[in-house]
Amino acid sequence: MKRVGQISFCLVPLLLALAIQFLVSVPVFGISAMGIILDGYHSGNSFSEIYTQLLSLWSSGSFTVWLSMLCALASLFLFGFWYRKKLAVHEERTVAKSAFNLWIVLSLFLLAIGLQYVVSYFMSFIGALRPDWMRSYEDLMNTVSDTGSISPVMAFYSCLVAPVSEELLFRGVTQGYAKKALPAIGAVCLQAVLFGIFHMNIIQGIYAAFLGLFLGYVCEAGGTIAIPIVFHAFFNFSGVFLNSFLFYHIEQPFFFLLWLTVGVLLTYAGIFLFQHGLLLRSQAMPDDTRIQGQ
Repeated sequence: MKRVGQISFCLVPLLLALAIQFLVSVPVFGISAMGIILDGYHSGNSFSEIYTQLLSLWSSGSFTVWLSMLCALASLFLFGFWYRKKLAVHEERTVAKSAFNLWIVLSLFLLAIGLQYVVSYFMSFIGALRPDWMRSYEDLMNTVSDTGSISPVMAFYSCLVAPVSEELLFRGVTQGYAKKALPAIGAVCLQAVLFGIFHMNIIQGIYAAFLGLFLGYVCEAGGTIAIPIVFHAFFNFSGVFLNSFLFYHIEQPFFFLLWLTVGVLLTYAGIFLFQHGLLLRSQAMPDDTRIQGQ
């Protein structure tokens, strides 16, 4: 029963994150609606015109990104404080500033590129089986980037704010508590599933859960939350800025298999180099840069 309670407690961070989204969204929607209604009233606009303006604002990519940014910042402060006060002393087994070397950084970048291929083909396969799921996902992505270009705010959110807040929430707090009730591999799997649920979209949730397995692994093996934060930032950066340079040929079987193989090999190379980098780090790391557990 104690273990069941500990596993159940791992749901609390996710529920709090969803509650934060609600608590932030309600006043944002309310204030924006009040502003448009007052402006429309003074301008003599009709109810239908005001309603159209509201829908246009709330469905715009800039509004969605700013709202996501506010929610992520609120989560960052809450879970950053929680992780630092309750879990960091046990989970941070390596000082963050000494956690990286050239091989580890290179491995995280290769792993991010490789997983872009693997995840893209995996999503395409699922989309072929369930086109309705893919349409829902594409509608969501079109809402976020309705202008067809990447704004500085979206880039800042995707490549910095979201990686930090989500890693503190899932690889920090959730995985930290999950390890109290489960072996490390079970804790990694549990937080990955919850990471997928958090995205509230079937296609996005499936690939987020898949990505979460790798994020949980590098966090556990690397001994600090800083490593999955950097990996997550690399993954989002490559998805936002490098996606147009990656070669995808879903419709041609030969190129499909070719680039899927490239993605798998890059993923394997990233894991291999990561383990090699950890070995070199452990050999070079002085005692005063190690924390409990090493």
